[in-house]
Amino acid sequence: MIETLPLAKKEEFNKLFLNIAENLDITETQFNNLTRSYNAVGKYLEDDPNFKDYHPVVTPQGSLRLGTIIQPITEDGDIDVDLVYRLIGKHSNWTQKHIKHMVGQRLKSHGTYCEMLDKEEGRRCWTLLYRQNSDNTHERYHMGILPCVADVRFNANLEQVRNKAFSSIKLDDIAIRITDNKAVNYETSTIISDWLKSNPDGYAMWFADRCKYTAEKRENIVEAIMPIGKYVKDKSVLQRIVQILKRHRDIMFKDDEDKPISIIITTLSARAYKGENSLLEGLTNVICTMENYITKDNNGNFVISNPVNPEENFADKWPTHPKRKENFFKWLMQVKLDVHNIINGTGVQMRENIGRSFGDEFSKKLFNLLAEEHKTSATNAGIKIAATGVLGSVGKTLNARNTFYGKK
Repeated sequence: MIETLPLAKKEEFNKLFLNIAENLDITETQFNNLTRSYNAVGKYLEDDPNFKDYHPVVTPQGSLRLGTIIQPITEDGDIDVDLVYRLIGKHSNWTQKHIKHMVGQRLKSHGTYCEMLDKEEGRRCWTLLYRQNSDNTHERYHMGILPCVADVRFNANLEQVRNKAFSSIKLDDIAIRITDNKAVNYETSTIISDWLKSNPDGYAMWFADRCKYTAEKRENIVEAIMPIGKYVKDKSVLQRIVQILKRHRDIMFKDDEDKPISIIITTLSARAYKGENSLLEGLTNVICTMENYITKDNNGNFVISNPVNPEENFADKWPTHPKRKENFFKWLMQVKLDVHNIINGTGVQMRENIGRSFGDEFSKKLFNLLAEEHKTSATNAGIKIAATGVLGSVGKTLNARNTFYGKK
């Protein structure tokens, strides 16, 4: 896709995609607001007297944990926040239903959280809806809280794996068992080994390892991936790739419930990523090879295995929801085409291609920002930028010595 591009153009397009990714990221203010919110609800849940003997802890999971969280596509859209409410062991008589019900009752007993609680109980989570806008800061987000139980050796196991190289740890030792009201044993089983398994800590460590940081940078990726809430502005190439692909998915499918799910995009991207230092090269490699990591089982069904829980197939709903499979491959074909068109477009074409891929309003803001920051830049080989914010063959060129990306 980019093999024939001159080196100078590769560098400029790499900067362009870096700029796109950085402007998809949430701001430090938004991150701090999210962190304050989940710390507050976390402390309230951790202080529940029903669970005091089981050392409850609330930690982030999903995109907030992995550093791949992105802005919603509209001003009134929600940022997704996922939390794990983890108990160390449980009462011998408790079922999944007991635990999930008690967490729900705790939230309902708080005046504010009761009002924020989504009226429809989730299959696995309780969800709080935050609806505040102040000081031009986006504070609309929904926070999913997943009750779960870990083995009594969990903390010792977690400390042990933190002190080892990611590639050699026994990640299954830090798996958890979650509540799921669709499980056949939801109301009956008191044996946690019979409950559905998940492993957000193990997945976060696996993803961190796939970021392929050098030993010198390993500490930074641990800070970004492992809890607790510290804003990390300088993300890895893999984190940026996932952000770009998730945004393209959101623009293409909007609120379609059968759109490709984030865990599939993240997992396939991480498997396909080869440690490229260039975002352009990493992105084009990932979209061209990620489907190579989809297999089939003996019945011919597609398999996208969880790297830290092989018994889980992220594509297990495709046979019963064929639209999800169809949409995934439709999206993959489209993202390949759109990235190709962005790289090969000029001027207005490029701006239109970015608008189609990432949103017209996003494109407008991005190009206006670039025009404002670089309208006095000196000539440089490769991409040029006009005072109107249109990348093309005319206008003032970008100065490679200046910072092309980043929010002011």
